[in-house]
Parts: sequence; structure tokens; C-alpha cells
Amino acid sequence: MTGPFYNPGPSVASALRGAARGLLAGAALLALALPVAAEDYPADSSIDWQSWDSGLFDESEARERPIFFYFHGQWCTWCRDFQDESLENPSVVDVIDEHYIPVLVDLDERADLFRRYGGRGLPFVVIVNHEDEMLTRFTGHVNARDLESILQAQRDMFSVTGREITPDDAAIDGLETFMEMLDEVYDERADRLSGSATFGTLSKRPQPWTYRYLLASDDWEERMPGLLDQIAEDLYDEVEGGFFFFHDPDQRDPVLALETSKRLDQNAAFLWLFSEAYEHIGDEHYAEIARGIRDYLRDHLWDARQLRFGNSQYADRDYYQLDPETRTQTDPPRVDRNTYADTSGQAIAALANLARVLEDRDTLEWAREALEALDRYLLTRSGYLHGITAGGRPAMEGYLPSQIWPEIARQELARAVEALDGERPDLPDPVAALDRLEPFFDAELGTHAERIGTDLEPWSETRTQAALAWWLYRLPDDAIEASHIDRDTVRDRLRIEPGADPDDVALGFDALRRGF
Repeated sequence: MTGPFYNPGPSVASALRGAARGLLAGAALLALALPVAAEDYPADSSIDWQSWDSGLFDESEARERPIFFYFHGQWCTWCRDFQDESLENPSVVDVIDEHYIPVLVDLDERADLFRRYGGRGLPFVVIVNHEDEMLTRFTGHVNARDLESILQAQRDMFSVTGREITPDDAAIDGLETFMEMLDEVYDERADRLSGSATFGTLSKRPQPWTYRYLLASDDWEERMPGLLDQIAEDLYDEVEGGFFFFHDPDQRDPVLALETSKRLDQNAAFLWLFSEAYEHIGDEHYAEIARGIRDYLRDHLWDARQLRFGNSQYADRDYYQLDPETRTQTDPPRVDRNTYADTSGQAIAALANLARVLEDRDTLEWAREALEALDRYLLTRSGYLHGITAGGRPAMEGYLPSQIWPEIARQELARAVEALDGERPDLPDPVAALDRLEPFFDAELGTHAERIGTDLEPWSETRTQAALAWWLYRLPDDAIEASHIDRDTVRDRLRIEPGADPDDVALGFDALRRGF
């Protein structure tokens, strides 16, 4: 058979790689024919931004200036506000110009750097010295006066989590302590996971993977309908479907409380959550929400001509304040048409899961088609590229999440086919896919590094280790035993430090709970 379950021989694999190169070139030619989009930040910026390069640290030492990293997303409302009101303030521009090396980093293109420096949300600023030692970091919109003071001082460290971490704070490394922490942050009156625990205060970002984990907990059975209904009320778009990025319940202005960008990865997680909420609880409303997310992905983020997902839809407060009828007659916010292997893999896996739960063969076929195209675009002999830009330019090699999520999608797709057809399809040898991870294993770290092929010191991320655990949970034992991977090494990495999000580890803890 053909498709994402087919294991090609060497000659066929070579042909596929040639087809992939052709598609990349074709995508680039197609982009030349498309209308040119309006320029985004840093167009017309007064700051002389540089792009990331490992030679920045040598420049920092030679010029005796720290590096000012600004992580942003074109889709992010608060980034635009921060840029317009603070970064581009003449006093701030002068300080940056005189004392810093300013580096602009797109979160999605360099998700590895964002995670490495502890990014949790946007806008995100990190200041480091020439030895890559952190001097300052903060998340959120800081006004121009405060930003200028921070830059002048070059010493203030701001907690990303809203409180300072103390030496007495311990990591969570087990299912029991994980559940204890979630009990502590559960706010019964608000039907949210938003309270403060000894572990730390949760970020404003929702936690769909954690909600999914709690669906299977008997102790949370009575709480889950309220949590699910509240998160849908906060973030679900009843007009066009899909979930907005986050809602701040502490913000009194309802317009400012809602971050109206919509991201592929987060919508994939919510699609998976509400599909399984329907499966566990049986409330048809949850199935309707899942279908609404599916339709949003198809109508807005999916490119039916190029057979690939865009990564996000821009925020637009004014657009989403329009009444439904006017909205349908107004051009929607722009979509970032860059495609990434990890977020696309999440979307495909979620679509396969919906197809299984709702016995939806059309969605199953769409998921199959999307995975086949993702392989053609991004799968090389050494593994998946991180992504491909809207213009057809390949983006970054050697990123671990990009190797894992397409394989999770392949497993979830096979599970859906088995559920609908009663027979599990043939899959490529999983040992070959696992072997592509071997270059990522770092003996000093004792685990797989987040990046290879970079001058940065190796590091690992809990969120990626959790996804790896879930993939391994779905694989036959003999495949894992035949590979370089040691289960205990992966299990040992399933822990979250104080201040981190439960979602970072929830998928991995679910694998542990199921017997990984």
C-alpha cells in the first residue's frame, strides 16, 4: 500500500526526496506569483536589528556589549503593543543603540532558542553577556519608562512565573505530586486551573494537555464539565471556530482580556481534548466544539493547494469585536503560511484522533493526505526539517520535536485506521525512525538534546521528552529494545521545575500512567 504507512525501499525513498526538492522549488515559484503581503515588524523599525548567529557572542565580547534578544510573533497582539509603545520609544532606541547588540528572533522559526532561554509567553526579552550568561529576562508588555530603567541597570532579573523561585521549591517528578499540585491550583469558583500553589502560579496560557490528562481521573470526574465549559466560554470562537490564544480573567476590560491570535499547535491540543471529552463524557456539545475546531483548521490554516498547514492566524481585536454578520463580510486576519513539522504533526495526530472518536472517514483521509504531504515537504535522509517558509525556503535542521511529532501522527493515524477498518495497517519499521534520534543523544546530558548542529551548549526540554515518552508508549517493546533508547532515561526526564506549565509534562505523565 502507499501513503504514510508505506515503507519505501532505497530507490523509492530517493525518488521521494527528489519529489520533496521539487515541491520546495515549486513552492518558491508559487510564492513569487502570490500577492506580496504587507511588511511586518521590523519594517520601519528605528532599531538596527540583527538576526541570530552564533558569532554574536564574539561580537559581544569584542564590543563589550551585552546581547538584547527580543522574541516576538507576527501574530501576537501584545508584541505589537510592546513594539509600538516601548521598543520604538526614542529614549529606549537610544539606549539599545548605545549599549546593546539587538537581536530579533521569531518565536516560531527559532522555537529552540525561545525554549532554551526559558520562554513561556510573548513578548519575551532576554539579555545575556558574551559568555551567554543571563543578565535579565522578562515576559510581557513593559512600558517605555520601565524598559529604559531595566536597560540602564542591566541587572534586574524578573520572574517569568510571577513569583521568585526559592531553593526550597522542588521539581515535580511523579504522578502523585503532579495531581497534588493540580488540586492546589484548581479554583472551584472560577472553574479554572488558575490558582497559586507552593509549586508556582500558572501562566495565563490554557493547559489543554493537562485537561486531557484529567479526563481519565475518577477524582476529577465531577470537575471536568465545569472546566471544559469555562475554557470554551473563555476561548472558543463561536463564529468561525477555533480557539484563541489566551484569556486573562484578571483583566477587567474584556477586549484586552482576550488575545485573539489562533495557533495551530494550541488548536490541535484543544481538538484532541474535546474529541476525547466527547468520548469520555458523551456530551454532544463537546463533539460540536471538536468539529468546529476541525472546520476552522480546514477553512483558515489549511492550504488545500499546497497541502500544508499554516502555523497561526494573526490577532485582530477590531475584527473579533464585529458582529457575526459583519464579520462574515470582512476579510479575516492574515495567516502565517510557514509550515512546521512539529505543529503540523500535532494537528494531523489530533485530526486522526477525531476521526477515530467520531468515525469520520473524511477527516481520516484528510489526515492521511496531510501526513503524506508533510513527508514530501520536510522528510530528508537524516530526518525532518523544522519547517518550510511560505516562500518555500527550508528552515532549520536538527530540531528534536520535529522528529517526534510526525511519528506520533503516524501512530495515531494507524490507530484510527484500525478502529474504523478493524485491521491495523502496515507501518514503516519504527526502529529506523528511532535511529534518526540517535545523533541527538548526548552522553553528558544523559538524554536527547533539543538541538544538534548548533554551537550552543546542548540542553533538553521537558515538553519534548514528554512527547517522546508518548511516542514510545505507542511503539512495540521489541522496537524500543532494538534501538539506542533506554526507557528509564526518558522516564527520568519527565519532571517539571517550579514555575513551569503542567502542559509541559502532561503527555509524558499520561504515558507513564498507561504503563510506559
